[in-house]
Amino acid sequence: MYTSQSVMSDHIVGRHMRLNLEELFYRYKVNLHLSGHYHSYESTCSVLGGDCVAPGRGTVYVVVGTAGKFLDPQKYWDYPWSKYQLADKYGYQRIRANRTHMHVEFVVVPEMEVEDVIEIPLWQDNETF
Repeated sequence: MYTSQSVMSDHIVGRHMRLNLEELFYRYKVNLHLSGHYHSYESTCSVLGGDCVAPGRGTVYVVVGTAGKFLDPQKYWDYPWSKYQLADKYGYQRIRANRTHMHVEFVVVPEMEVEDVIEIPLWQDNETF
């Protein structure tokens, strides 16, 4: 839904997905959306309507597909909601959750180094979409 890799056809599909799903994510307080279509890694801020919002008031979108890192060599477009991008290393997502928040990490291999960390609090009460 939110990806900044420079493939116009996928941006069109993502826009249609946002138009049809983002209100539902907001209504049902979806904190985290994971996908893996691209062979890269990308994370966003908490997003609502294409804008970064306070943590707990939008959905964080993460693409985790680095197992095929050499299959999608595209560059990235510059969007304010895109917080971290990586297309040249293998890695995996690690998530810990408790009653108050989720702690999300992207770990590159074989180095086993944490490249990205996201803290996602409980969804805050909100107005209508």
